[in-house]
Amino acid sequence: MAPAFPSGDDRADFGTGGHRQFSFHDIVLRNRLTALVVDGVDFCRLVEQGFLRSCGLETQGVNNGDAAVELIASGAKFDLIIIDMFLPVMDGLETTRRIRALGERCKIVGVSAYIGENDREAFLAAGGDVFSEKPVSPEVLIPILRELDGQYSNI
Repeated sequence: MAPAFPSGDDRADFGTGGHRQFSFHDIVLRNRLTALVVDGVDFCRLVEQGFLRSCGLETQGVNNGDAAVELIASGAKFDLIIIDMFLPVMDGLETTRRIRALGERCKIVGVSAYIGENDREAFLAAGGDVFSEKPVSPEVLIPILRELDGQYSNI
């Protein structure tokens, strides 16, 4: 359970040594944003979708790369796609390449429990925008959501 704070200002530095921590209350979207979460592990997919929904996004989830590519090919549009690198049927790198080959220009965030520099470089070369450790943290997602919403913050 997260600690309760008497005011919004106190939570920013709690237990962080002065580093900024984000919470669900740090973002209020002005526009309707949609996200696709591609993860072969049901629990992980549901957690990521829950976080995005708590931020105000409409979400959809699929459990493999082939399903994601089919969804995009059918005309579905998303502002954000979060793709796990290790997926059944088609891995995250190939999924990202195929989504980009379909002309999709949305922000694509790759996630992996095992993150290395080679993995990050491979994902970016495949057409991804951001590569993050799984589960993707609010510190990574909130600035992306603000950018997508047109809120260019200096966080």
